[in-house]
This record gives sequence, C-alpha cells and structure tokens, in this order.
Amino acid sequence: MMKNFQKKLKQLKDKNRFRSMSLPAGVDLTSNDYLGLAGHPQLREAAIAFLQDGGAIGAGGSRLLRGHTDAHASLEEFAATYFVAPKTLYFSSGFQANSALFQTLPSRHDTIIFDEYIHASAREGIQNSYAQHIRVSHNKVSAYEDALRSVKAQQKGAVWIAVESVYSMDGDVAPLNELYALAKKYDAILVIDEAHGTGIFGLNGKGVSEKIITAHGYERIITLHTCGKAIGVAGGLVCASEEVIDMMVNGARGFIYSTAPLPLQAHLVQKSLELIASQEGQERREKLFTLSKKAQQFFGGSGTHIVPILLGSDEHAVDIASMLQQKGYDIRAIRPPSVPEGTARLRLSLGADLDENTLDQFAADLTPLLDERAA
Repeated sequence: MMKNFQKKLKQLKDKNRFRSMSLPAGVDLTSNDYLGLAGHPQLREAAIAFLQDGGAIGAGGSRLLRGHTDAHASLEEFAATYFVAPKTLYFSSGFQANSALFQTLPSRHDTIIFDEYIHASAREGIQNSYAQHIRVSHNKVSAYEDALRSVKAQQKGAVWIAVESVYSMDGDVAPLNELYALAKKYDAILVIDEAHGTGIFGLNGKGVSEKIITAHGYERIITLHTCGKAIGVAGGLVCASEEVIDMMVNGARGFIYSTAPLPLQAHLVQKSLELIASQEGQERREKLFTLSKKAQQFFGGSGTHIVPILLGSDEHAVDIASMLQQKGYDIRAIRPPSVPEGTARLRLSLGADLDENTLDQFAADLTPLLDERAA
C-alpha cells in the first residue's frame, strides 16, 4: 500500500500537481479575507469580552444534544433578520453546509441541475444525493433552460438549480435574475452559494442575491453564506424557509451528528456581520471595488475581487507563482482538479487592506515574467 502511495505522489510531482502547506508570507494576494476582518481589532476585543463574561469555548456536543447555546441562537436570529430570511441554520463550515444541503433536501425522484464550475462542496453533496443530476455549461442560461425543459417533460419530481453567485476561480457573477425567472417558469428551487458574494455585494453586504430576495422572498430560493471569507471567521449559514431549515435540522447528517461550532465562533460571526453593516464596512467595500476596477485594467477578468491570471500549463503556473513569492507576494498556483485541464492560473484575490501602490507594483513585477514566458 505504501509503495502505491509513493507511486501516486511521484506522479503528482511529475505533473507539477503535488500540494503541500506553507505558512503565510509576504503581501496577501491569495486569501479569502476580502474585507480584511480576520484580524480586526473589534473582533479580537469581542472574543476577549465573550470569554471574560463566561462564554464557552467548546459546545460539548451536537446542537441537538446540549451543544446548542445562546451564541448559536443569537447568531441565527440575527442572521435571519440581516438576510431577511424566515429562518437560518449555522454549520461549522461552508463546505459542511453545502454538502449537507444537497444530501438532505433533494429526494430520489428529484433532479439537480448544476453549473459545471460549482464548488467541490456542492459537488460532494450532489454526488451523495439520491437525486439525479445534470451538469450544464458555465453561466449559459439557454443550457439551464434546455435541461429544465427536458427534466419537466420526463418526470414529476422537484427540480433544483445549483449555482454560485460569484465563482471562486473565475470571479464572474451568475445571471441570477435570468435563473430566478427560469426557476419560476419551471417551478424549480434556486440554490445560491454566496460564499464569495457575502459581505461584498448587495445592500450592507447581503450578497448578489439580495435584490431578488427583496423582490421575491425565499419561496423558491435557498442561500448559503460562508462565514470564513469576507466575514473573516468560520462556518456557514443556510438561509431559507422555515420548512427547509426544519428539514435540515431533522435530516442533515452533517448537522445532527457533528459537534456544534464553537460558541465563540458563532458570537464572532454575529459581531462581524454587525461590522460589515456599519459605515466602516461600507468604506471597506468601496475600497475593494476600487481595487477590483484597477486590477481589471491590469489583468482583465470580470471586475470583481477575484482575478484569474490564466497561464495554461501547471509548470508555468508553479514557476510564475514561485518567482512572485520570492519578490514578497503571497500568491499561489491553482491547478487541476481545482480548475479545468489546461487552465492552470494564478488566482489574484484582492482584499480591502491591500494598498493601491502595492497592486501597481505587483502588476509591474508580474508583466515581465509573463512577457518572458510568452517569448
């Protein structure tokens, strides 16, 4: 068995796909801390005050077995108001929430139609679901409608449409208005992963879906808000109708059989949402939008805070990333299977704490490396 592992690991190394962990070093151009809140002093102070007031560190059990605390209840009540949702449910991670959602809600008679670029957490849930599933071309509205029309002509089960609001590797935005119109036309449920939209887009950072939710509510919409990216803490919030959340509480194995998230963690997510909704939060969003526009002028992309710099080969991406790291930038090579074959890249991830002059210098340092490789 060990020899087999050694062989597989060597194959990864030969393909420039071997992964290992490295500590943060240099200018942050790779994390998902988009608003710079992960080390915010107000959250540090909130953590200290919570513990000094007797708040628990660990939950001591699952949410259904004494692990449900005031901090969890307070966060879910606050989040329901914040995201204008009938009810919310907090998970230890966005991955756990996404996976549990698709494993729990669709039945064996249902069909899940999902974008080909959807996150691995959703894919895991979809693959472990009893429902049928159909992959469609990225952000192609006509492909969604073709799939919906075909499914509706053949079966009577429910149909689920699964998308991200902002895609994690390309930074482009889903056509949510058109997809919601299709969901309504074909009586489907639209599941929107707001992992990279929460805190940044929409009124007070409520996400890209904020406008359609304001207009239509959660009757045929479910949203997932990851708490470890722009929110700067950890966990995942599912926002939906009362019936959906009650089904998750009663059927989601990842919720029922998992120790509850740290009460401290839940408390800090609430405090971070309060900060995101404040004037400071708005100022941080505006700074991020300014950086995003400047980065688009340098590197193209969709104009969001996630900027893909496509390099093609795995070796090319690894080499360029290494050279930039030596210059003091913490940016990493993204390779298959995280992205499609032949699209290895640098994923430039912008944060509100980034100085504009630093972005200018990064562009100046990167351009000759790209020109040299292209020559």
